[in-house]
Amino acid sequence: NGYNGTFDRRIGERDIDEQDGNTVAAYFLDGYAPSSSPDTQALLRFDGIIGSSANQIPAGATILDAKLTLTTSLAGNAQTSGPYGVAGLNQAFDSNTSYFVDFTTTTDFGSRGPWWEDGYATRPVGGYGFQLPGAVDKASVTSLVQGWADGSPNYGMVVQAGFAADAASTANTSDGWSIRTTGFPNGDSRPLLEVEYTTAPVTKTSFQQGANGYSSTTMAVVRSGANALIEDALDGGEITEDGTFLDQTFLDGVFYTDTAGNTSSPDDLALLKFENIFGNGAGQAPANTPVAKAWAVITTGDQSNAAQSSGPWSAHTVLRDWDLNTLHSDFGAVNGLQVGDGDISPALDTLDGFVRGSEVWFDVTDYVEGVRSGDANYGIAIRTTATADGWQINATGSSNVDARPRLVVFSADLGIISGTPGDFNDDGSVDGSDFLLWQQGLGGSFDDGDFAAWSANFGSTPASLGQAASTAIPEPTGVLMTLLGAFGLGLRRRR
Repeated sequence: NGYNGTFDRRIGERDIDEQDGNTVAAYFLDGYAPSSSPDTQALLRFDGIIGSSANQIPAGATILDAKLTLTTSLAGNAQTSGPYGVAGLNQAFDSNTSYFVDFTTTTDFGSRGPWWEDGYATRPVGGYGFQLPGAVDKASVTSLVQGWADGSPNYGMVVQAGFAADAASTANTSDGWSIRTTGFPNGDSRPLLEVEYTTAPVTKTSFQQGANGYSSTTMAVVRSGANALIEDALDGGEITEDGTFLDQTFLDGVFYTDTAGNTSSPDDLALLKFENIFGNGAGQAPANTPVAKAWAVITTGDQSNAAQSSGPWSAHTVLRDWDLNTLHSDFGAVNGLQVGDGDISPALDTLDGFVRGSEVWFDVTDYVEGVRSGDANYGIAIRTTATADGWQINATGSSNVDARPRLVVFSADLGIISGTPGDFNDDGSVDGSDFLLWQQGLGGSFDDGDFAAWSANFGSTPASLGQAASTAIPEPTGVLMTLLGAFGLGLRRRR
């Protein structure tokens, strides 16, 4: 829809790697390895997305979801095992931005590009794990876009492999990844930012152990011992640890090695329970308002050079009671948490691509709304059954209070309101621009009934719309979707 505000640039340790994305169809990103793999990163901007004009996100809007979509190219060796992270930039960039000139560090790296520990970027907040050639994947960047809507400068984002703690160690990955750029001929494969937002009143609350007087988080790290998930068999290695006494600790996932279920990797998972979420007290979420969105935010460790994980990892609602003495074998007929055994719900959210120090935002809306509606609060489980790639996380006893697990809750009533029939872009007028939106379909969002509404109300403006017109077709309240990319921009109500 005419949007052309996307700009991307690759920067890296070698001058030859620095180029604007609109000059090439794809380029390789890579992670640092001593004397063998130069670091290269992608800088991305989506300009002009906040404002009061049509097809902009209003300043002050609440961002319910934002995802950055990248497409792996079909170049030789385009695939990667990951992980790659996405962070927000804290300074502007353009076609002259250079890896060593614009980003310095007091460490022995010389430069790490816009890395969070040097202050040039936020912590990574989304990521990408294993990618095959041609794969299309999305990283959650909700917190970054929320910051822009709240007034922080929109300097864009960086996609990077991240770094270990010292230059003698390989980065989170040195497995290169070729992605399609803003210069790719087919606009559908260019970088895309999808944003879901609302302008309805929203109450935002956050719960984090030791922050703002909150102290009602219980965390257990449940460790299986060496032979995880073997029915009715214990190897004596089980242990459950209280997160209060842990700073940064590793979770791990099962890796089966034979048909008998023997494993070469333990099943180490985290159980988290946030209590006293709802009520009328200071710092509580309102009990009489639905949960529009909720996230459990887990921060990847930074004390180990192996903190990262390509994933995937999942968050689940726990359906059985537990405490700090509960062992791995206490869950069901088969040791460990099982969906089919009634221990946990199907995954609430599954994410991948966690680089060192990154925040991981699991969508746990259904769990939190269930608690508000009266379901028993047994908390959530963070686990994996799809990788043996361990993941270091900050526990509730982390020495960095800001990195402890936290629950972020947005409370808002996003029910049904009366909309203007045929006003598909929500600008208050029913005109030709609305017909174009209907004609393009936006992924099947509109149908023939919408065309009839547009025809009946063509020419209507805010001043001319009467009561009958404004109430004829109910539409979802203020939950809007914006698609931002080099190919186009669209705005639609989510039905």
